[in-house]
This record gives sequence, C-alpha cells and structure tokens, in this order.
Amino acid sequence: MTRWLFLALLLVALSVAVWYAYLGGFRSPGVQLITTAQPVYLAGRYFEGKASSDEFGPLFRQAQQVLDNGQLSGALGNIYYSDPEASDDTVRAFVGLVVADTTSQQLPPGYRYRTFPAGQRVVQAHLNASYMVAPDKLYSGAKNFMQEQKLTSAKIYLEQFPADAPAEVMAVVK
Repeated sequence: MTRWLFLALLLVALSVAVWYAYLGGFRSPGVQLITTAQPVYLAGRYFEGKASSDEFGPLFRQAQQVLDNGQLSGALGNIYYSDPEASDDTVRAFVGLVVADTTSQQLPPGYRYRTFPAGQRVVQAHLNASYMVAPDKLYSGAKNFMQEQKLTSAKIYLEQFPADAPAEVMAVVK
C-alpha cells in the first residue's frame, strides 16, 4: 500500500513540475537598464486601497472581459504607483489594457486613459511565461538587478502581458 501511495505522490509531483515548466516557471527573466523611447498608453480604471479589498480583484477580471469581448484590443497591463509586493501598504494602481493609442478605440463605460511617459530610465525585465508565474519572477529579477547596479526604485511599475510577446515589467529608477 505504501508503495502505491509513494508512486501516486511521485506522479502528482511530476505532473505539477511539468505544468510549472510549461507555464515558464523555471525560466529566468532577461533584465536591462533602458530609457523608454515611446509612451505606453493604457485604458483602464484607477484603484487605491488594500490589495485584499473586494474591489481590487474584479478590476483584473473586468479588463480580461473587455479584451475577450472585443471592446478594446491590446494586452493586459497595469501601472502600479506603489510597490505591488508590499501587501501591508495601500495599493495605488491603474488596471486595464495596454493599447496602441488613445484615439482609435472607444472606451468602455468607466474606463479612462493613462500614459506611461517616454524618456524614463527603467529596469526592464521580460520573460516568456504565463501571467500566472511571470510577475514574481519579473519583480524579483528587476529588484535583484537594481541591487546589483546600486539603483534606487521610484516605486512606479508598468506590467504588460501580451499574448504574442514576453511578459514584461518596467520599474522606474531615480
């Protein structure tokens, strides 16, 4: 009986490892210091409050629905105006979609535009992985790079999760 239990546990562990690898969980992000050449436009909603609040989670699902329903074309994306990994603090974020411009599409009700300006020095981390595993790897990669290069974060982060390109986090540095 113990042998069958051991084999079952081994099979489950192997299945989880294969699934994690498929999602890109074992990949390392590419990280570099760049100056943004073009502005990035986002359509979405602003949120300020606790990450655990009932209003924060649905913003991500609404953005996915707007994308799935064809109301806007673009990629899932967010701007955080505070460290998203600091769970005790208040989250200040603009949650929505990265769009090509601010004129070619009509915004859904309640959505607004925000711009991540060009000409900023940022640490860019990119990874070809699912949005389920990418954020942790991207943020840790960007923060490790900043420590190694002795850079100071401005605590402004842009996340992008395009369907046809690597996931990306840009962390503005001072």
